[in-house]
Amino acid sequence: MNNIEAVLFDLDGTLIDSEFFYFSNWQPILSSEFDFEITFTDWIQFFAGHTLVANVDLLKKKWGIETTVEFMWKETRANYAKSDMRTIQLMPHAREILEALHESPMRIGLVTSSYRTTVDTVLGHHNLLPFFEFFVTREKVTEAKPAAEPYLLACDLLGLPKANIVAVEDTITGFSAAKAAGISCIAVSEQESERAKLVDATHLVEDLIGVRNILL
Repeated sequence: MNNIEAVLFDLDGTLIDSEFFYFSNWQPILSSEFDFEITFTDWIQFFAGHTLVANVDLLKKKWGIETTVEFMWKETRANYAKSDMRTIQLMPHAREILEALHESPMRIGLVTSSYRTTVDTVLGHHNLLPFFEFFVTREKVTEAKPAAEPYLLACDLLGLPKANIVAVEDTITGFSAAKAAGISCIAVSEQESERAKLVDATHLVEDLIGVRNILL
């Protein structure tokens, strides 16, 4: 990918190991309030990479669970506050790839369905905020991933041809957003359920070392 001038990273599951954090805060609510049990495998397969609104809609349509966005927002945020998001660790080699890209001519942006407070809390705790030129977060767009809007906004901010931009994503939701925006995507996942969905990505690797080897 010698023509790449900018890399757009997803956050959750790509740079930070947050999916188990989210699962461990959603699962007790689903269990206690709705007598509904999910495993971490279920979380990765059905919920990871989606917004809270999309996950509430999924609960209603797939499992007939009657809840509201407002209720789940209040309950999950209360759990997140008690759990402390600063405990979320980086994905293996996240700092390494950001440092390597930062030393290269490539520009780096973040495109996530998380809110800016999450970005600031977690990446700020790990001192990674200065590596990014900009942050496209949930409140910056009307439609979150898998819609193209977050990546289209990032492309506008970069002002580069789409052929010179690549996304790095770990779920079909993020890959679909990048594809809809017309940019290439390196998919990175060790989860077999996700890898099976990501076979159409430009590249499919198991970890961020694989991403670094493609880009540098």
